Formats: sequence, structure tokens, C-alpha cells
Amino acid sequence: MQAEPVQPPIRASAVIRNIKQLVTVAQQPIEGASGALQVLNNAALAVYHGRIVWIGPDNEAEPLFLSTRQDGITIVDAQGAVVTPGFVDSHTHLVFAGQRAEEFHLRRAGVSYAELLAQGKGILTTVEATRKADAETLLALAQRRLHLMRDHGTTTVEIKSGYGLDRINEEACLHIINNLKALEERTSSSVPQQVRVVPTFLAAHVLPPEYRERRADYLDLVVEELLPSFVGLAHFCDVFCEAEAFTVEECRRILRRARDLGYRLKIHADQLSPSGGARLAAELGATSADHLDHASDEDLKALRDAGVVATLLPGCSYTLRSPYPSARRLLDLGLTVALATDCNPGTSYCENMQMMIGLAMAEMDMSLEEALTAATINGAKALALEEEIGSIEIGKRCELALWQLEDYREIGYHFGVNLVQSTLTLL
Repeated sequence: MQAEPVQPPIRASAVIRNIKQLVTVAQQPIEGASGALQVLNNAALAVYHGRIVWIGPDNEAEPLFLSTRQDGITIVDAQGAVVTPGFVDSHTHLVFAGQRAEEFHLRRAGVSYAELLAQGKGILTTVEATRKADAETLLALAQRRLHLMRDHGTTTVEIKSGYGLDRINEEACLHIINNLKALEERTSSSVPQQVRVVPTFLAAHVLPPEYRERRADYLDLVVEELLPSFVGLAHFCDVFCEAEAFTVEECRRILRRARDLGYRLKIHADQLSPSGGARLAAELGATSADHLDHASDEDLKALRDAGVVATLLPGCSYTLRSPYPSARRLLDLGLTVALATDCNPGTSYCENMQMMIGLAMAEMDMSLEEALTAATINGAKALALEEEIGSIEIGKRCELALWQLEDYREIGYHFGVNLVQSTLTLL
């Protein structure tokens, strides 16, 4: 009688055990997993040099692993938590000073977003406050917001500049964003908690007041000076393609130059009107087109055919009291749909991706499985990081959210409170 083959030990630096439900969101089948989200019950996983090397039943974890470190294998007890990939928040504006609570109430009294911009308020209010703040203050404010995001389950955050709108202040904001990339682990917890930061350059956010009568000069500044100077400080270049901000032709010029310099592209597209931003994103092969409230079916088909991720930002609809774009329409047309907070002081002051999932389910016709996918692996696709993060699969980075739940289906059902116990990032 032939003996069963013995599996060779797997090199591991850490093993996470006692996982009640492991919601992998895996893009390839996992043995023993079930459902659209590839869920494993009573699971464990092993990590080596920050990457997942094994996923399986908890009762099989003990004998499999070989340590190559003098201090042995770290055992992490998940204490019966539900575990999902950490959220990937692919659209935020975290570096800013001041607040715009007055505008929030003015909009409820009937003043439109466009009217506020025409009055020198809106984004320009935040530009003024941000320019007046010193770098230490801006870093501390952004770090506090980053901690809130992490505490609510986010492990990767894209952060845009765009509240400096001149060479000195845009560069200062990009340096702050890059400093956040080196955020230290929280000393209050024995479980490593870090947030990956992805920088984006957004000088084409709105025309700064000193260039009100010199629009062409500002475009020249962005295209000829700032974009070349900031190569290496930002992974993406973004533009706000809207009548109140920059035209399609202006955005095309900026993004073509950015692409030639090696930036990946993003576009704030068709948020306030059918501005042409979605078509431009498809034309230029942007990584994502964000907002899309007024995009037509033809616009969306162009995005789909070009492989552009459609990022929806329900927090803006909540704050602006505008109709929510239908995620169902996008999904039925075959687009890859991501969710993000758009955390900013004017139109979506929220650090909580759990809130975005709840709004997407309640107002945008998404199922929990679709919303959770949009907040993890599809957010990673919106940052061109889907090979690294966004799902729990062998070979990917270990970036997890641990939930205080009996079952993952409580996400979106039990609302208004933070259901995440902690995040876990193993390096």
C-alpha cells in the first residue's frame, strides 16, 4: 500500500489562526471556499516576507510551516474574527486645512456648488486655508484622518494634492503625502497597523484666484513646470474636467504631458454635468474615471472598452443632496466599479469606507458582494495595484481588516457604528 505524499514544509514568518470567516474576494478559485466572495470558514493563512504563502483550514495549519528566522514564526490569534481584505480607498483629498461647514448648510438652503465657486468659496476656501497652514500642521491633520481611515478598515489610500495650486504649496503638499507613506506603526497595539499611501498630483483642481485673468499662464505653469518637476513625487496625475474647473481641451493637454512623463492618469469626470471627462478618460487610457454622475451609456461603454475603472463616490451625493449614480447601470454594462470616500472638506467629509458600502447598497442598487468587491479588489484596480493587494490570495501582500462580526453579511446591515476591530499589515 502506497503512503500518501507528505506536503513539504512552507517557509513562513507569521501564521494567522482562529479566523471564523476568511472573506478572500479571491479572483481565482480557492479550494474549500464558497460564494461570490470565496469565503472560507474556520480558516488560517501564512505569510512570508509580507506575502501570503498559504490559505487553508485552521486545523491544518500547525505542522505545515518552516521558519527561516532565528526568532521563529509569529502566531497571530484572530480571536474568531471575520477577516476581509483591507479597504482600498482610491480617491481622497486628505491634505487640507480648515473646514467648510458653512457651505454644507448653505447648500441645504438652496445655494448650488457652482454658485459657491463663483463667489470664491468652495475649493478656493480650502486653498486659502491650506496655503496659510504650515507643513507640520498639515501633516498632523492628514495623519489624524489617515488614522481614522485605518481604524475603519482601510489599508491603502490614494491622496491627491490640489489645495496648493502654486509651485511652492503643491510641492509642499506632495512632500507631506510622501511623508505619510512612512507612517510608523501604532505603538498602542501589538498588532502591526499601517496604511499604504499612493500620491496623486492634482494642480488642475480649479483655477487659483491669482490666475483669474491669466488662465493660459496657469496651464503653462502646470504643463511646462510643475509636471516635470514633480516626477517621482506622484504616481498619478488627475484633473477636474468640468465647466467650473477645466475644459476637455485643457485636460487633454495636461494629461498627455503627464502620460509622456510617466504618470498614470485619473479624471474627475462628469460629476456636475456631462462634461466629456469620461470620453477623455477612455481616449487616453486613464486608470480610472471618477464620479460619472452625468455620464451617458455611450460614455460608459467607451470606458468599458478602454478598460477604465469607474469609481463611484456616494459620499458626494449624500453631502450635495444630488441623485446617486446607479451602480447597477454600470455593472450591467460590464464596467469594473470601485467605491471610494472622496474624503475632502467640501463635498464628502468622511473617512469611513463602511459608510460608502452602506450608501452603495441602500442608494445605488449594489449587493453586499458587489459593494465589498468595489471597496477592495476594484479599488486596487483603480490604483493599478490589483496584482499586489485588494484580495486575500497566495502571492499578494497581507493587508487585512479584522471585523467584530458573527457573519460578514452584517456589513451594511448593522450600520452607524464601526464594526472593524483592527487592521493588520504584515511586512
